[in-house]
Amino acid sequence: MRLIPWGIALLVAALALWRIEAVDSARALAEQASSNVSEQLTTERQRTAEQAGVIDDQRTQLKQAQAADRLFRSLAQTIARDGDVTRNALQELKENDQAIADYLAGVVPAAYGVQFARPETTDPTQYKPGATLPAGGLSPAGTPGGAGQ
Repeated sequence: MRLIPWGIALLVAALALWRIEAVDSARALAEQASSNVSEQLTTERQRTAEQAGVIDDQRTQLKQAQAADRLFRSLAQTIARDGDVTRNALQELKENDQAIADYLAGVVPAAYGVQFARPETTDPTQYKPGATLPAGGLSPAGTPGGAGQ
């Protein structure tokens, strides 16, 4: 009968050691989880910093693109305005300058008219587009450093 109290004491001691081991394992597991979460937090902070840098770069590029677009639109408006002024000035010249009006109302000058003249034929062998250049149209090549240089 004296063995039963010793057995109970031994069983309580074994259960206490098992519980201490279980608590120690749980604490180690909690520390491991805490360490993993801390590493993930550090990684996420780095990723967030990198993304913030990328966003800042994109914001800068967007501002530059907007400035370039404003400049392009300004230049396009200036070109359009200058084109309108030039067209109006030419139209005024055509309408008000007598020499230009006489020239535009006149016939095509002979020098220009002959340039585009073609014989009235459908035979391709008869068609000769303007004067041809003579075979010896260019002077022969001289020696380098000749009289012409």
